[in-house]
Parts: sequence; C-alpha cells; structure tokens
Amino acid sequence: MKMKKLKYLLMITALVCGTSSCDKFLNVTPIDALSGNNFWQTQKDVEGYMNGIYTKLRNKVGNSILIPALDIRGNSVKIATALDASGNGPINNLISNNMNPIISGTTTYDTRLKEVMNWKGWYDVIAASNILYYEVDNVPAAEMSQRERDQYKAEAVFTRNLSYMFICKLYGDAIYYTEAYHNKALARTPQVEVLNNCIADMLAAKDNLPIKYSESSLLGVRPTRASAVALLMHLNMWAATWDTGDKKPYYQAVLDLADELDTYTDYSVLRKTAANTKLIFKGRTAENLFGILQDYNYGETFAQFSNYSFFFSRYPYRGASTKTGSHMTYERDYIEKLYPPAIADDRKAIWFENYNSDNASFQFKKFINVYSSGTGTSVVMNNDDSAILLRMSDVVLLAAEAAAELEDDVTAKEYLNRVRGAAGAPMIISNGATLKDDIYRERCRELIGEGHFYFDLVRTKRVVNTEFSKAVMSGSSFNSGAWRWPLIITTAEQNANPNLTGNNYWN
Repeated sequence: MKMKKLKYLLMITALVCGTSSCDKFLNVTPIDALSGNNFWQTQKDVEGYMNGIYTKLRNKVGNSILIPALDIRGNSVKIATALDASGNGPINNLISNNMNPIISGTTTYDTRLKEVMNWKGWYDVIAASNILYYEVDNVPAAEMSQRERDQYKAEAVFTRNLSYMFICKLYGDAIYYTEAYHNKALARTPQVEVLNNCIADMLAAKDNLPIKYSESSLLGVRPTRASAVALLMHLNMWAATWDTGDKKPYYQAVLDLADELDTYTDYSVLRKTAANTKLIFKGRTAENLFGILQDYNYGETFAQFSNYSFFFSRYPYRGASTKTGSHMTYERDYIEKLYPPAIADDRKAIWFENYNSDNASFQFKKFINVYSSGTGTSVVMNNDDSAILLRMSDVVLLAAEAAAELEDDVTAKEYLNRVRGAAGAPMIISNGATLKDDIYRERCRELIGEGHFYFDLVRTKRVVNTEFSKAVMSGSSFNSGAWRWPLIITTAEQNANPNLTGNNYWN
C-alpha cells in the first residue's frame, strides 16, 4: 500500500501543482515529503489539496472549448466572419455533427475540440477526490473536528460526482470507482448504473455541506447543500433518459429535491436586468449554485475560446476596436422562434444586439464582464465571466420538466413561469405535449450560451426531431451512439487497460 500511495501522491502532486496559479492555492510540500506522513497533518494541508482539485476542475473547464462546443453542436448557428486559425471547417463539422473529420484533423480548432473527447481531466479530478476522501480521516484528531472532516469529504463527493456526470453526458458509459489509489484495469460500467451510484453517493453526503458559506469569497464557487441538490437533479434527469425501466421515481426525486431547494431561502431566481446579468455570470449571487471562478484582478483567467462570447460577440465586449463583426450568429428563423419579435421578453434587449440580424452584426451581451489587455490603439477586450455550471433558473426548469413528465401540468407551469416572470415574459398557459415543448424552449432561451443546449437536445431525444435540431440524427444512429462525443484513447492508455473501449459509433 505504501508504494501504491507513493505512486499516486507523486501523480497528484503534479495534478494540483501543474498550473501557474498553484502557488495561490498551495504552500507546496516537497514531493518526497508526500511519500511519508508529513502531508496530511493539518487542516491547511487538506484545504490546500481541496483547492488543488478545484484548480484541476478549473483547467478542464476554463482552458477548454467545452462550454461553447456544447451550445454549438447541432444548433441553428452559422459562421458570419471567418474564424482564426482555419477554424471554419472544424466548427462547421461540429454544427453538422460530423465528428470524424475533427478526429483526424490537425488544425488548431480540431485540436481544441479533440480535448473535449479526452476524459483524462475528469478522471484526474475523480482520482484526487477519492484520495482526499480517504486521507482526511488520517489527519490527527487535534487538527480538525469531525464536522470539518465530514464537510471536506462531502466536497470530494461533490467534485467526484460532478465529474462523473460530465463523463456520462459526454461519453455515456464510464469507468466507475471511488477507492483511493485505484490501479485496477476496469471495463466501462453502464451509465445508468454509474448515475445511480452517484445519486446514492451524493445523497449520503449532501447534508454535511453547509447551506451557505459565511465567507463571501466562497459563495457560488465552493459546493453547498443547494449545489448538491442541483447536481442530484441533473443526475436524476439524465438517468431517467437512459433507464429503460420505470422513470417516474427519477422525476419524483427531482420534484422532492426542488421542494428541498425552496427551503433554502438564500437562493432564488433573480430578475433579468443588465446589472443582475453581470453579477450572475461573475458568480456569488443568490442565483448561483456552483461555478468556476474567473477573475482577472486575482490572476485567474480562462482561455478566451472557453467562453461563448469568443464566437458570438464583438467589440466592445470582445476583441480590438477593429473587430466590428461577430464570428458567429444564430439563424433568424430559429432565434425568432425562441424570442418572437412581438412577444415581450427582457432578455432580448439585455442579452442581444441585432439578435435576429442573421449576420455579423449580431452581438451576444449575456457575458459582458471584461478586462482589457494592451495599450493605446492595441487595446483588446477579453471576457472575464466565470463558468456557471449550476444555477437556480436551470434547476427550476428541470423541476418544471419533471412535473410535466409526471403529468402535473399545474406544478410544471408554476416552475416554468417563475423563470419567465423573472425575464419579463408572459406566462405560459399550455398543457400536455405543448407544455413540454414550451419548457424545452424556455431552457434554450434562459440557458443560451451556457453549455446546456446539446445535453438537453440529447436528454429529451429532440435531437431526432427536425423541429429542434439542425443536425438531425436518425433513430438508429442515436441508439448506436451518434449522440456521444468520440472518446480518444491513446495507445498508452489502451496498453495500461486492455478493457478500455471507445465509443463504437465514432471510434
């Protein structure tokens, strides 16, 4: 066991310290000290290690094209002005769900998209989370209370299950394990089994998380009980799609969780104003449940292509003053279905400029926290929004969807109209199948640009419907796994685990 721990501690040291911002998170203990009993000695050690896990999660989301790609794939968008680095071809392939040329491609954008097809970063988070969960109990009793240990363990459970959720949503079946210093060559576990394991895991730990942090700097960026509830709602809704048995328990669980969330009065759906939009996507508001902080003032910045505004915004929200056109725009027919010109909706004016122009004058103003680089005529505007992974409007609409699936249209409309009311939009009065479509479209409206579009398109199986998807899949292709992201497996990974298989439709 000692050699096994040494191997993994060396690996995790690289995991948590392999970034330029590591010094802000860790007072780094020398690697050789980690092989003995020097590291897990104080709460400061545990806090530093926990921050290292968040650093790795931040790198996976903030240095990746993941979030934009999830809203571009299969969507009714198009290129309006040429992308840099020969990006038009790969992005058009992504729009049309033509993934094979991306796998074999060599352009900058092919490489960025192939990073989405690599699950190693998620498993780095999982491995580190498992180790913290195990090692926190070995910290001397005088250094930490049991409540503090339980809270750190619950945080590790959250980061572990958040990672498994993304793995299942991206690739389907997962290699599932929760033991520390794991080194067994496992086959992939069916995603429904993985999701149910995650649900049980998170339920057992969630009450050890605080309802709210007293320290403002932790709000929205460290998980709370409300964060765990939101994650559980997503896990249940994704499991309901793929479980061939009775789906009602999943939907009822989502409604029960929504009831619990309503008891946490520190959280609410905020009115959609320009000021609130800036605050929400910076994080740390009553709307925010969990996200990855970006803040230029603290030296925490993302790759610019990790934010939707890189593709759909122009000066003064992105680029130099010479950037007078956005790279991409929404197709007029689609965006006018989402936000009909004659129907009131505050989001049209707050989040867009020339929203139905169908050309490069389109301006996406949802993510407008910025910082400037350069001087004089060379000033460039860069995005400074955080990556918001879970927020109230998202999970309130999941509750609406679950209620509609249980044929409780009254409750479904109560949740749906909570979001619409905050956007200054008229109340929905539909029922049945029309109400389900209205809830789906409201998720498209409210969560536009946040990385939910493709997941929702797949989860609701509207990806096979020409009314909702630009890149419609046949039923047989969908069932064969065309919805998944290709999974790139290196020769070294295959040699280390002969049981490892890719996603057959693409690999």
